[in-house]
Amino acid sequence: MINNASEIFTRITTALETADSSVKTSSVYTNSPSSYPFVSIEMIGDGVYENGVDSGDIENFANIDFEINVIATGNTKMSKCYKLLGVADDFMKSIGFTRIIMTPMQDQNETKYRLLARYEAVVGKDLKVYRR
Repeated sequence: MINNASEIFTRITTALETADSSVKTSSVYTNSPSSYPFVSIEMIGDGVYENGVDSGDIENFANIDFEINVIATGNTKMSKCYKLLGVADDFMKSIGFTRIIMTPMQDQNETKYRLLARYEAVVGKDLKVYRR
């Protein structure tokens, strides 16, 4: 299994904390974090990239998918979410991931604002990222 989740999580967290020192991050999504703004950065898929299979090593490449959720509260919740997602988005694009979706998610009691984004790329066993 090819897994670069820890490195990506650490690098995005550093970029987010530089942009907003109050942000909290997690590698697991939660709908009720202990504080806001909150960003979860989670690897949600890791499958063998079939075009990279050879007879010697099936795990030469993997299709890797990440999901990033940004949640904020308060009067500036929407702009804060877009700002933080912009930081994460810039990072993911800079290392070769492609954003496949970005959408606002409804909050039932309308006290929070949430953006969800998903990214995909082909990652080699050397952890080099290739566009699909």
